[in-house]
Amino acid sequence: MASPSFDTSFDPARAVRFDLSRGSASDSRGARLLLVPSSALESLDSAALAQVGAHLGRACGSRVATRFGGADGVCAMELASVATHLAGELAVAGLGSVQIEQWGRAMVAVVSNASIADDAFTSSVLTGALSAASGRAVAAAALGGEGDTRRYFVGSAATGARVRELVAQGQRFAEVLSTLQGGAS
Repeated sequence: MASPSFDTSFDPARAVRFDLSRGSASDSRGARLLLVPSSALESLDSAALAQVGAHLGRACGSRVATRFGGADGVCAMELASVATHLAGELAVAGLGSVQIEQWGRAMVAVVSNASIADDAFTSSVLTGALSAASGRAVAAAALGGEGDTRRYFVGSAATGARVRELVAQGQRFAEVLSTLQGGAS
């Protein structure tokens, strides 16, 4: 559970710093940033876009891990605290609004107002962020969505592959989660 020495709230102050006289942007640790319009990334082919998403996610997850003293610190925190920090990092990066939901034993990431409406990209971002933050192999698989809100199963690679199969068969997200947890398919 959360150690009293950690601030469990996400503070976006100075998350991105601009030095207009030098023409640079950097994160709170001084690492250089490049602000890129979504349309520039959307012009990439699917494989390249997914690769960029994985790198973006790992960078965000690494910042969360550093903030909590490494992957062990992240794993010792309450899920709500980690989710708040990951959501903050991903929002600052411009991904969209991210929330984590618990559906029985299943974890689901809900992404609204995504800057790039591509499930492979968003799945790669979430996979990279959660893997880098936790120090564990994590996979995200699209469950579908409505309007500008999409849901992604978060778990093992094997279960992620099963989720993709069930979605391809036409199951909606609640049916998929029920099937995974031993309910009727």
